[in-house]
Amino acid sequence: MSEYISSIEKICKFTLNLTNMDVTFIDSSSNVLFEYGHTQVPEILRPYWKSVNQLLSLHDSNSSVDALLHSTSYMTNFISVKVCSNNVFLGSIVVGPYLIEEPNILMIENIIFENKLSISLKNTIKQYYLSLPLISTYKARIIAESLSYSALNIQFIKSHSITIEDKKYDFQTDTDTPISRDALKKTTEKSIDSIEQIYKNENDLLHAVETGNVEKIEEMFEKSSITSRDLQDRVPNDPLRTGKNLAFVLNTLLRKASEKGGLPPMDIHSMSGKYAVQIEQTTTSNQLSELIMKMPSEYCKAVKKLSLKNFNYLTQKAIEYIRINLDGDLSLDAISNALDVSSTMLSRQFKKETKQNITEYINIQRINEAVYIMENQGISITDIAYMVGFNDLNYFTKVFKKLKGMTPSEYRKNKS
Repeated sequence: MSEYISSIEKICKFTLNLTNMDVTFIDSSSNVLFEYGHTQVPEILRPYWKSVNQLLSLHDSNSSVDALLHSTSYMTNFISVKVCSNNVFLGSIVVGPYLIEEPNILMIENIIFENKLSISLKNTIKQYYLSLPLISTYKARIIAESLSYSALNIQFIKSHSITIEDKKYDFQTDTDTPISRDALKKTTEKSIDSIEQIYKNENDLLHAVETGNVEKIEEMFEKSSITSRDLQDRVPNDPLRTGKNLAFVLNTLLRKASEKGGLPPMDIHSMSGKYAVQIEQTTTSNQLSELIMKMPSEYCKAVKKLSLKNFNYLTQKAIEYIRINLDGDLSLDAISNALDVSSTMLSRQFKKETKQNITEYINIQRINEAVYIMENQGISITDIAYMVGFNDLNYFTKVFKKLKGMTPSEYRKNKS
């Protein structure tokens, strides 16, 4: 096995760079020897994903199957390819996770319901899935076939090295025509104006994100005042790498602007992580430009929808805790203990700032979530009640009727 380690590692690195998907090598004892990639499973989701690797290895070296396409109940997909030498099973190269359909909120809801996950994980799962590669089943089969040929030739790869040389052709035409002083002056002035405009656009963009001004962002897009191409010539030999570096900088600036705008840290961390992965996974300048155009708008919309800027620190932390634990114990004592503050102080401050007591605020959030599930899933009302944190169906019905003017059954019947 040890004599093939470097060859297997080389195949894994090739596969990562060619597919832009995570690559793992699992040996015959189910130990992970190599992991390469960009995607990181959020800490809060790792307990649910921990057993996946055990299912992906192709243990049967006598099987005629060289590769498998795996699909999970989480709607994630993987490719695993058998690596053998002289009919001795060395392990499996696993590519993934990837998706074969565009992730949307209904898909995320189905994953949560089918796998009995906490509904408070919805946003984290959504952001994670948006960072995963999206490919067709056909492309997955092509990758599996190509990787299998490499794995089948492990001995050849071990005994051969590839020689690569660079060759440059210069087609520039010599010219003796001098550049005039006036032309040089005009070019310099134009460059200064262009640079000043770039920084003005950047400041306007960040201010729009901080204030949740979606209309301003759209106006800037319409005037085409946001572009990455102005600066991509700084590293002319690799404009895509330059563009990615600039996109990472933009992601950081947008993250700080949204923080100033009061976007909760969990949402900022989730969004910035998602975009960091998507930036690295782009393979063309057009893909990168589309992503750069999308990022400011999404940050801005998040600030507008979720900003806690107008609340003091204690109320912000309480609202964040409620959003994350919507289906859990949200009694006043539970929240105040989690925040290490007296229940009296928390209750008084929360009511002062939100004009609602904590129970009213929680009930509104839970009923809104219940309505969304009701409109998009065929789940029983009893199950919905428990999913959003109500342990008593009668109390759920009472609160629902108070807020919506009708019972859950009546609401569902009207909507159908």
